[in-house]
Amino acid sequence: MYRLNLYSHILHFKALTVNNRLALLSSLTDPLYTMNVSKAKNANVQLLHCLVDDADTVDSDYRFLVDGKYVKYVTTAPETFQQFVSEDCFERLFGPVLLGELLPPFPVGSWNKGHVAKDPKTGDIAFITAEVVALPGVENLWHPVKLNELDFTQKESVRQRVRISTHPELNDGKPVLIKTAVWPWEIPAMENETAIYERIGDKGIGPKFLGHVTEGSEGRVVGFVVECVQDARTAGPGDLESCKRALEQLHELGIKHGDINKHNFLVQEGDNVIMIDFETSTQCSSQELKDEMKTLKESLEDLSFRGGREVIGSE
Repeated sequence: MYRLNLYSHILHFKALTVNNRLALLSSLTDPLYTMNVSKAKNANVQLLHCLVDDADTVDSDYRFLVDGKYVKYVTTAPETFQQFVSEDCFERLFGPVLLGELLPPFPVGSWNKGHVAKDPKTGDIAFITAEVVALPGVENLWHPVKLNELDFTQKESVRQRVRISTHPELNDGKPVLIKTAVWPWEIPAMENETAIYERIGDKGIGPKFLGHVTEGSEGRVVGFVVECVQDARTAGPGDLESCKRALEQLHELGIKHGDINKHNFLVQEGDNVIMIDFETSTQCSSQELKDEMKTLKESLEDLSFRGGREVIGSE
């Protein structure tokens, strides 16, 4: 299974191996993506994310935006498009081909979860179901601010679920950082990280929490937005004492970070350190906190890119 977002350029895509293609993001608004596909069918639909099984042995999952404001999820049964796609399954990943040639017309009406397969009677590819399903979302809504994911303007994708964006009502229009979890199995980690931000509050341990992010204007909560830490660098061996002080602040709350790779320590001018990425943080015993502190030096000396920022695409 390959998690895919949608931000890389087609010219780069063509130069990559099949495996790398499957791991890339591709934009649907870029003019480079004008192919000879139908503009009538599903012209009001945009592919947002997909999780595609390249072996085509289990369902593949898609997330779409309809009419610029309705988020809908669609699963496709194995081998639904078998006779129409190439071996590298590029067509199932590329929005214009997927929407204009492979998928049937989207049903009208109020639904958020659909399933596409071959009709058992006719053999035609069709929406077998289109229904309203209660999808899981973050439940700990401790912050008073909720912001529609669709009102943000993306500037840069940092990781598959993390992006730098702007919002007209936030931070005087300056960049902020959004982290989202749209698939059901991602929600528990998002729930945990949201709760950790509540615990650390305004103590300066992490970036300032600015609000929860909703899926559409009235949809479930699928993420959060925090301040974008500016003019900071990744920590190194020479920042050991500064990073110790930051980690000690977290440990004073009884919280183990859980992933103290050097990229999760951002060093600002004056040796101030901001910690990020609290997905795996937990309330722990004093011994577990001591054990984590013992590994800090080794983490800062690690020369690998483990946990590092991978810019996937930009404006």
